[in-house]
Amino acid sequence: MKKILLIEDNRDISRNIKEYFELEGYRVEVAYDGEVWIDKATENKYDLILLDLMLPKIDGFTIAKKLQRKIKTPIIMTTAKDSIDDKLLWFENGALDYIVKPFDLRELEVRINILLKRNESTQDIIEFQDVEMNLEKREFKKNSILVNITQKEFLIFEYLYQNRSRVVTRTELIEYIWWESWLFESDSKLDVYISNLRKKLWKTIIETVKGVGYKIGIS
Repeated sequence: MKKILLIEDNRDISRNIKEYFELEGYRVEVAYDGEVWIDKATENKYDLILLDLMLPKIDGFTIAKKLQRKIKTPIIMTTAKDSIDDKLLWFENGALDYIVKPFDLRELEVRINILLKRNESTQDIIEFQDVEMNLEKREFKKNSILVNITQKEFLIFEYLYQNRSRVVTRTELIEYIWWESWLFESDSKLDVYISNLRKKLWKTIIETVKGVGYKIGIS
């Protein structure tokens, strides 16, 4: 049974989400105050955290930052704000996805399933040349030295590895990582991220297939 931590101070919203997802077979634990639950979120194993932006005592951004330093549990941010600047800020602070209130619970379920499926499809530890990659912890080491990998760089590597038996198109990567076209248009740096991964890990780890896309050099 998948376990979700819902941090939401609106009791009507939290009750509706909890009831819906428990009927769908999830286990949902609800927190109304993010400050109390930061430690609990790190101590307990959750498959996903659903985090409201506007919370009493401590806001969702601060919670996401603190959790990102300690755990790799995927975070979906819920919020009434929907400006482009706000959305970019959510992603920079650790959210892998967001949904704007009011939202349809069926859409939320689809987004949750996508993130959970993404996590399940990764192998824990990969060794390639002098690089060791722990996908669960999102830790990469080269010659036993920890390498700093950004969130987008990790997602690129993750998707290429999941699809290592074929060439992945540029469009596929953009849709997987940026979700919406406006987000990519404001941060169109796919080539830069690919180049950074090659420099950080291994120069031939990602092959460019001209006119098609990319293929990872790990069998």
